[in-house]
Amino acid sequence: MKDTYKITLAKNKSLTYMFPLVNSEIKFKFNQFLLNSYMSFDSGDELFCVMYSWSSNPDFLKYEGKLMEHPMYVGHADFGEKVVYKFRLTHLMKRGRRAFMEGRCKDFTDNHKSIIIEYMRDMGFNNVLRISELLNKNQNAKSAAPDVDLETVSKQVDTIIIKPENIF
Repeated sequence: MKDTYKITLAKNKSLTYMFPLVNSEIKFKFNQFLLNSYMSFDSGDELFCVMYSWSSNPDFLKYEGKLMEHPMYVGHADFGEKVVYKFRLTHLMKRGRRAFMEGRCKDFTDNHKSIIIEYMRDMGFNNVLRISELLNKNQNAKSAAPDVDLETVSKQVDTIIIKPENIF
């Protein structure tokens, strides 16, 4: 039996602003199992992480193998039925990451901005106009920098819950 972990799945900003950019390179699939994305695994690293509910579906297992073969892949961590895949960002992605972490989304490259908007439209999000305003240098709309704790996986995994049958 797998250990059970208490994981906080709080909304964070990386799913909107950075996931689409990394997705443009990695091509994430199985959105029905995708739980969240994060800017780091532990405080201070520069990894990009995605958390999935693990599945024994043969298609998911094949997809997982492809993720692990991607040149940006650096490892994963299992948390019971959840798995976090870790990726090293490209140089251009790191520039976007810095702007994002400083709350300067208007400074993203035009390509980064268009990837975000295209992804949001493809996924059917209803806040595309609002995000477009936040990305547009000619608009007064502003967004605060993200909460670093919400963007760090290790800060979202609170405790291991040990079931009584696993104690001895």
